[in-house]
Amino acid sequence: MKPGSILTARQIKALAEPSTWGRRLGIGVCGAILIFAPLAYGAVHTWAYFSIGLVSAVASLTMLAWLLHKICAKPQDLLLIPYPPLWWLAVALVMLTAIQVYAWPQEWVARLSPKAWEIRALGNGYGLADFIPLSLNPYATWLEGLKLWPPVVLFFMLIYTIDNRRKLQGMVGLILAVALFEVFYGFWHFRSHLIWGWKNTYTGSRLCGTFINSNHLATFLTMAILLGFGLFLGLRETAPRLSEACSFRERTRIRSRSEHMEPQLRRYLLLVLLLLMAVGLVFTGSRGGMVALVMGFALMALLIRSQRWNKRPILIMVAFMCTALLYSLFLGSAAMLKRFQDFTDLGRYQTFKASLAIFREYPLLGSGLGTFGDLFYRYELANLKGIYFLQAHSDWLQVLTETGIIGFSLVAVAWLAFFANLTQKWSQRGDTFARGLALGGIAALSAGVFHALMEFPFHIPAISLGFAGIAALTYSAAHYHHQGMEFFSYRTLKLSGNHRASATLLVLAMMGLQLAFGVRVGYNWMAEQSAPTEINSTRTPLKLAAEDFRQALRYNPINSKYYLGLAETLAGTASAGGAASSPEIYLKSAIFYAPANWGYRLRMAEFYLGRYQDAPERYIPSALKELAAAVDLFPASGLLHFRLASVLAWTEKYYPGLIPAALRDAQSSHFSEAVRLEPGLKKYLNNAQTKSN
Repeated sequence: MKPGSILTARQIKALAEPSTWGRRLGIGVCGAILIFAPLAYGAVHTWAYFSIGLVSAVASLTMLAWLLHKICAKPQDLLLIPYPPLWWLAVALVMLTAIQVYAWPQEWVARLSPKAWEIRALGNGYGLADFIPLSLNPYATWLEGLKLWPPVVLFFMLIYTIDNRRKLQGMVGLILAVALFEVFYGFWHFRSHLIWGWKNTYTGSRLCGTFINSNHLATFLTMAILLGFGLFLGLRETAPRLSEACSFRERTRIRSRSEHMEPQLRRYLLLVLLLLMAVGLVFTGSRGGMVALVMGFALMALLIRSQRWNKRPILIMVAFMCTALLYSLFLGSAAMLKRFQDFTDLGRYQTFKASLAIFREYPLLGSGLGTFGDLFYRYELANLKGIYFLQAHSDWLQVLTETGIIGFSLVAVAWLAFFANLTQKWSQRGDTFARGLALGGIAALSAGVFHALMEFPFHIPAISLGFAGIAALTYSAAHYHHQGMEFFSYRTLKLSGNHRASATLLVLAMMGLQLAFGVRVGYNWMAEQSAPTEINSTRTPLKLAAEDFRQALRYNPINSKYYLGLAETLAGTASAGGAASSPEIYLKSAIFYAPANWGYRLRMAEFYLGRYQDAPERYIPSALKELAAAVDLFPASGLLHFRLASVLAWTEKYYPGLIPAALRDAQSSHFSEAVRLEPGLKKYLNNAQTKSN
């Protein structure tokens, strides 16, 4: 397989062939995903992102099978397929995820990630074993990987299925239609904040559309507006220059003809619709989204100036933004714009600090995808009062935290290389459509990347899928030509007879990977159906039985939440007089699969304290160690310090010989820290000390 240029007659003919059923299937599936994901609450719930995962797996398997058939059906023919851009990033991220999830010898982990080993060794060391994963929550890492893989598949499917301008423009129109629907639907339910009948309590007075978080709708609208503006520029038809001898009346008569007027009316109707989207963006109240839109337009203006093109598009951009601002103010957006005066978002700044602190402790390979929420409490300040932050509110910082310098470098280099390639190809385009659409796509992608500096949009599947779709459309537009016939100047892989065997093996390997992905998605989905544990604010919590968690563990044995749920269910059954069954083994498993979760440590400590009378010499030291581990993982909790100090005082009075050496004479310091963190605990201090005496 050799990469080469497409600028040969044979290659042009290969891409100019009529659309096959495989291409139609790919376009249809991609379009359905791009519609479904935003409308399904941003695809943040298991039923949504698992459905997308299965559909993308089946569609990609079908396309790969079609490619395999083409390779094997006529082995003597020369087959040309586009060279996959950024394939190395996809391979590297799959390998990095596997490295974080799979178990390695304990000695290796201690060298590669000393802090990960240290956290696993806290308490009674239930996080340790002969073989342990680098990730501090392997299931969370798998889940993040499963969410990120469909956008990768979507990106490549679009590149391989778009073969003409009509399809390219149609996919852009689909994204714009969804964005426009989000604005109309959001204004329709602006006061009630209903999303398909569910009351969204997380947005206040801000526009949210079908997204739960207004900031994520802002990212989606920002990218759509810039992409649409690029389409507006690309639809400009270059009318033939009129003779200078023509009178004003003659010029007016010629330009008023339908063949001149209709294209212009369509273009400016598109601009009006984009204006409505921009007004919707203002009503989301997202400061980052609005700034990202301005940055995107600024980048477009900079690129236009760099080519010394007509400055008229820049003037239209300025007029567009001013009109959108004034119209939004007329509709009452002053309260949204006042958010720019608010710099008191302490939680966001603390997540940034926590991210950098975590990176310093896990610099090479990170703590594992999806583990920020487990570790955040260790670096949280007391003034946040234990607020739970699942995300770092900066995708770039979270990548640095969870994948280390290796993962961050891969993503950063990939973005810079992709951006450089797009701008280079864009600067070489002469076709008005390709030049305009590619410019809008470059600005849209850059705006999304910029907004990710201060938000976590790419942790929302709908945004990741939309970004991947826009990236594919921009890549196609930047390589589009229309010189008598349509073609795309992609680098291609030339599959001749000598390379058919290696190509067949490669396609089979890709099919195996996709099949494994689909099977894993299916098992995880069945596990969640048996015992729903993932966050879903639209669902009423269910009362689950022990058998539900056991069934879930059969499908997914690395989810710590299932072990915890089973342990708590068994404990409740025993306290209600049911059959005695110790939950200790399941609590230990929960700690092993999520050793940085302080709540698991506290539950284990309370379990031991509830049974101390059966074997004080076993349970009391173990309880104290787990309590100390909980304090270490959540040092800003005054209640945890107070609980540990109280148990230490009680143990010193009744079982003085059972206090672990590391905790002797520590009760006074923990009492003092508890009162410092929670002054309201001072009234309970004397009472606790009196009981111990």
